[in-house]
Amino acid sequence: MSIHFSYKKKDLTKIIQDNYLDINIKLNRENICKQLVNYIDEYKLQYLYKQNENMSLTIKDRDEIITTARKIKSFIRSGLDTSKNIYENNDDLIYDAVYIAQYGEISSVRKAIKLVEETLNIKIPLIIPDKVQQELDEKQQLKKNMIPRLQVKTGKYYVSFD
Repeated sequence: MSIHFSYKKKDLTKIIQDNYLDINIKLNRENICKQLVNYIDEYKLQYLYKQNENMSLTIKDRDEIITTARKIKSFIRSGLDTSKNIYENNDDLIYDAVYIAQYGEISSVRKAIKLVEETLNIKIPLIIPDKVQQELDEKQQLKKNMIPRLQVKTGKYYVSFD
């Protein structure tokens, strides 16, 4: 048997690192799979033969969700203009926003939900996986650290002019 195609190289390298396996993670996915098969029984990794449960979206579904998020952003930026036939009323907009809010790992979705919340003054619960939230928090912390701050140094300073 071989490892299911739904496991991407990134997933496999994380499994290798978590189990401290002696496999070079710089190899391509195919070679990693060939070497990882040898460790499956020893480290109880039989789940690799089945579809990846963490992979919730196919590429087609992801594109559809991104398109919906773009429609929402376009509708809001047009001033909620119903004459452009994107949405007939705000209820359709809110329905789509609630639907895509469960895919908070996609940046377009987060931006669209933020626009909806600001424009319509409603709160839509955005579901962001813990791993993505941790990455967002790290980026936010880096941005905060990059802001220049005033530093005051006290002491005696001697200035001489020649």
